[in-house]
Amino acid sequence: MLNRLKDNVMIDIRRANVKDAKSISYLGAKTFDQSYGQFFDKRNTITEYLNIAFSLDKIEKSLANPDNLYWLVEDFESSKPIGYGKLKLNSPSEFIKDQNVCKLQRIYLLQGYEGQGIGSKLHQQMIEAAIDLSYTYLWLSNLKKKEQAVSFYKNKGYQVAGEHNFTIGNETFQFWAMKIKL
Repeated sequence: MLNRLKDNVMIDIRRANVKDAKSISYLGAKTFDQSYGQFFDKRNTITEYLNIAFSLDKIEKSLANPDNLYWLVEDFESSKPIGYGKLKLNSPSEFIKDQNVCKLQRIYLLQGYEGQGIGSKLHQQMIEAAIDLSYTYLWLSNLKKKEQAVSFYKNKGYQVAGEHNFTIGNETFQFWAMKIKL
């Protein structure tokens, strides 16, 4: 879906498929590092994680899984991929009593594309897909230290539902579980 943003910037947001695996593998590793790299004590810990979590093989398998829906965001003028989103269907949470739940697993943009409304447009398309599929709740995990991201989701109507830890290598991070009723 073509979107005009601030300063006449044009982006295209579309559902991704297995043919987009290279772009999503690259974006996944790059944007995760840009978003979380500064929170790791040891560089090799995040490097190892990126190599595994965003390997081309892993992304291809994830894209082929019918419980995973991906979107790709491209700069319309250059056709360059600049971000992506992932919705994991059938993903109950210990923090939500309802079982008809999906998880907003990723919304990431390359540095320099934030603050232009792209994340909001992508988020809206993901919400609409969850509603169209008759889910009643959407939840996500957000690093507590990423206050700007926590604010973004609170402004979209999400509420903190609980907290949990996530360990990568030997480093542990504290996350908020956030939910929204659809």
